[in-house]
Amino acid sequence: MNVYITKLNGMSFTSTEQYAQHMAADIAHSLGIREMGIYRYYAEAESTENRTRRFDGIIAGINAGDIVICQFPTWNGLSFERALVRHIKAYHGRIIIFIHDVEALMSDTHHKDLQDTVELYNEAEVLIVPSLGMRMFLTEHGIRIGMKFVIQEMWDYTALPGTLGSGTWNREIHFVGNPDGIHFPNAWEWEVPLKVYSDSECHGTHVRKMGCLAPERLLMELAKGGFGLVWYGNEEWRRYLSVNNSLKLGAYFAAGIPVIVPRGISSQSIIEKNHLGIAADTPEEAAEAIKNMTESDYQVYSAAVAQFAPLVREGFFTKKCLLDAIHMSMRNDMYTYSESNEAYRMSECIFSYVCLKESYKNNLALSWTFQGEAEGFLIYDADSGKAAGEVSNVLEHYFLLEDYPKTARFIVKAYVRTLKGKMILAESGVAAVSEMLPIKPVVSLIMPAYNAEKYIARSIDTALAQSFPDMELIIVNDGSTDGTQAVLDWYRERYPQVKTFYKENGGQATARNMGIEKAEGNYIAFMDNDDTLRPDMIERLYISIVKNDCDIAMTSVYMLTGEKYEDMTSYPMTEDTAVSIEVFFEYYMRSLSPVLWNKLYRASLVKEHPCAVRVTFEDDAWTPYVLSYADRVCYINAHLYEYDRSRGSTAIHASWNRPVEEKFLDHRELVLFFLENGNQERKDLLKKLALVYVSAFPYSASYVGYSELRKEIEQM
Repeated sequence: MNVYITKLNGMSFTSTEQYAQHMAADIAHSLGIREMGIYRYYAEAESTENRTRRFDGIIAGINAGDIVICQFPTWNGLSFERALVRHIKAYHGRIIIFIHDVEALMSDTHHKDLQDTVELYNEAEVLIVPSLGMRMFLTEHGIRIGMKFVIQEMWDYTALPGTLGSGTWNREIHFVGNPDGIHFPNAWEWEVPLKVYSDSECHGTHVRKMGCLAPERLLMELAKGGFGLVWYGNEEWRRYLSVNNSLKLGAYFAAGIPVIVPRGISSQSIIEKNHLGIAADTPEEAAEAIKNMTESDYQVYSAAVAQFAPLVREGFFTKKCLLDAIHMSMRNDMYTYSESNEAYRMSECIFSYVCLKESYKNNLALSWTFQGEAEGFLIYDADSGKAAGEVSNVLEHYFLLEDYPKTARFIVKAYVRTLKGKMILAESGVAAVSEMLPIKPVVSLIMPAYNAEKYIARSIDTALAQSFPDMELIIVNDGSTDGTQAVLDWYRERYPQVKTFYKENGGQATARNMGIEKAEGNYIAFMDNDDTLRPDMIERLYISIVKNDCDIAMTSVYMLTGEKYEDMTSYPMTEDTAVSIEVFFEYYMRSLSPVLWNKLYRASLVKEHPCAVRVTFEDDAWTPYVLSYADRVCYINAHLYEYDRSRGSTAIHASWNRPVEEKFLDHRELVLFFLENGNQERKDLLKKLALVYVSAFPYSASYVGYSELRKEIEQM
């Protein structure tokens, strides 16, 4: 099997559309992918016979089963692209569509073509889309169920003129692109200079026309310092940028300078999360922010860009999405979809685990683990055949069944929607109330509890529903003043693996440490009293930590806010993996996920290094501390822990709303905790992590104490 990628030719050397395709094709070539040339011409005037001969020449080298990555649009029109795809399929080639732009969304005049565009995309096995927003948009507008998506996130920019340093501090803004149709360059009256890289005329007071430069020279100019600006001309382009990526961002990052972007752009989250620049509502707001910025403020952004820029320069995002897409296409050999979904293979959709437990107040709690793609779950009474409920959120795996006897049995069914209604993809086995006998625990799951009467039962239910049998659940009541203890007593009386303890209120860390002292298992895990676990979390972590002989196993986390699930902690690894702690620290510094409850620890490690007490941000302090004493870490590429913030946390909000001076002292305390108490043999790693922490703290660029803290860390 060979893999090909199309490459656009025949456009102007200043064309960003052609440059993007050439860059993607060059990166693909470095991965062993072959080039398939596409020429830009007036395709509408070509006869069918001539077009067929043209296509025969374009795809002459492909064989049945080869994969073709089509970079779209070709700017030759939809009819050309549809015909090209049909021609490739006639030779039994397989299609991946790499979406650079969606012409139907770029102007109101093209909106009529949206449905035809979606039909074209439906011919692919995999779609590479610019953003999550684009995926959601296409899904809402007719992309077939079962389509495989890869999200690009960011454009690379690999045209390097040589060694580029980090940007120099100066108050100027660079704007790359055509200012025609954009009002602000001609109305620029603010003191901050604006450099415009275009051949179009600009008449603003402090505007300097730089002309249209070749990529290598452009980077050299940008690298002199300042900020790179991405902006739109009207509401139509604002909507478009909310779902698409800008190549200009890649150019700015490759040059080593931070950026200014409009709020709502698809890349806003990754920019703000990684401190790569600022978002603004208007150009005036942006200019004012630069005017009031200090050199130390700028250096914080510049340092973050310096860490991010190598990814862009080396083609990381393009390589990742190409490889992920090829892998997905190859996996499509195992199952196929028809437009009516009738060919959806149930063998690829299974319930790997289903459990029914008696819940608080004599209700029944049903949990399950489903592998495959679905749009919802139906709950049926297995004895009567009647529907007992429906779960429309496919990420949800827990259902409370009220007013059913303990003798009742249930079946869970996964479904997708079709024109004919709901088609059942898979159904679980019959789940009946199961009892767990006393066991010698291999894993101890520790849960601190404080005033959680209203919701702790759900958390306990998901802990009891774990597919791993050799587990004890230790719950430490941290001086609750509500009815929490009554709930705990109810479970302790009915489930022998539930062990409860009471202590005076002292905070989560002290409660966890009491749980650590009482733990009998060889491995220890933590969960909070309002969160939930996927039913197979402990089992999968245990298998991974034993198989890979690791000290810590971990998984990614979903955050629940009301009815919405969000990706809270995702590590850069895309596959299950096991690495040394030195390698993992490099991953950790890119994700900064200091939570402790998405992990399974070797018990000896935790007992020797208990949780940080009397530190305000205890998780942030303890996680790097305990990691530094581990030798090997493994990761499961799945979201198995659910962090519930649907009710909000008054304590968290209170900590957010305190004066910056107080927050700084807490930040300083947590950083010094793991620096001073962590494994001194790995002091350099901890110092490097501490500097990343400090840069990531809110207000770190504007409060003078953080600069002194950085110096203190560097001198330790």
